[in-house]
Amino acid sequence: MFRIYCKDLNVPTRPCGSLVCLWPWDDDVKENHMDHVLDESHDAGDTHASRLSSSQVRYLEPNLASYCRGAVHIPGEIVVDPWLYSISLATHARENGGRIFTNFAFDPDASYLDGDVWNVVQLNPGHGSAPMRLRAKVIANAAGLWSDVIQKETHGPRTSIHTTKRTWSAKPRRGQYRVYAPSKESEITHPIQPIPTQRTKGIFVFSTIYNQIVVGPTACDQESKTNRSIDTLVAKELDTHVKRIIPGLDTEKDLVGEYVGVRPGTDKRDYQIHLYPEERWIAVAGIRSTGLTASLGIGNYVVRMLKDILETPTIEKMVKTTPLPHSSKLVKDFHNRNGYVEINGFEYKVTHPLTVFGWRAKADIVRQSSKL
Repeated sequence: MFRIYCKDLNVPTRPCGSLVCLWPWDDDVKENHMDHVLDESHDAGDTHASRLSSSQVRYLEPNLASYCRGAVHIPGEIVVDPWLYSISLATHARENGGRIFTNFAFDPDASYLDGDVWNVVQLNPGHGSAPMRLRAKVIANAAGLWSDVIQKETHGPRTSIHTTKRTWSAKPRRGQYRVYAPSKESEITHPIQPIPTQRTKGIFVFSTIYNQIVVGPTACDQESKTNRSIDTLVAKELDTHVKRIIPGLDTEKDLVGEYVGVRPGTDKRDYQIHLYPEERWIAVAGIRSTGLTASLGIGNYVVRMLKDILETPTIEKMVKTTPLPHSSKLVKDFHNRNGYVEINGFEYKVTHPLTVFGWRAKADIVRQSSKL
């Protein structure tokens, strides 16, 4: 489903496979853990996953450190532009009648359920403006890091929602990354994964759709939902980590940039997707980084749940699917519009660091096109 969607919407992807590697410093990891990774891959449908020896790993990725002890090869993995994928969902929704309201904070005290319809009120619009009001047949609480706050403060579903066990608390998890320019001695194709644990999948080393090399994320729980400051000690640790895996990488000369993301973790291990039919409310929370590739499946699951409380709409016309402009056009827009691009008549600011770093590196496309 994901691959078909990306092809139809012209979202850039690159088939690459991945390598879950065993390293000399994995002292607490036993050989049978690799068999467990392989079994899990087969159970998940990656039936072509296989064990590789250290020499086979070296053949696939000659720039990796020679002391890799072997790997599980998962050939079905792909890389994608995370910002373009998300924006494609927005443009697809708008093309088919959806409306997106930005700078619209939900007011849990003023909003209320009136019969079968929610009256949704904007919180603090500012500039002396009256708050915007919307009406909705159902509310999906997909507020990420703030989903637990919205869940607790909304007065409409408070009584029945919070007498159930389906509650959670946000546990923001900080992930720091470093990004480098590739060279002949450092380029890789496969994402290099460590052996995952119950808590985290660990620190990856991978190349983006624009071939830049990334190390991260770390996984550090923090109280703040907004603190994305760079930790210089962690940055040094990431440099050391990537250098162990790709010895030919010059972490100083090749550094392109770095960034921190805060994932919407919760005190529960699983996604928190719960339907409250009487309140016409569904929670879609705790969706971490795996939510990108899982998003279409999550969307289908939510729609199926909502069929219990919503009438199936009559489809009067075919769904429109206009592909995104070619990436070269978007890169040119990005440079000429000071970080913005235009898609289907709407202007979007490019916000994801991996897209920003990748497109900055393609400034030569703009220079060459300007000479034509």
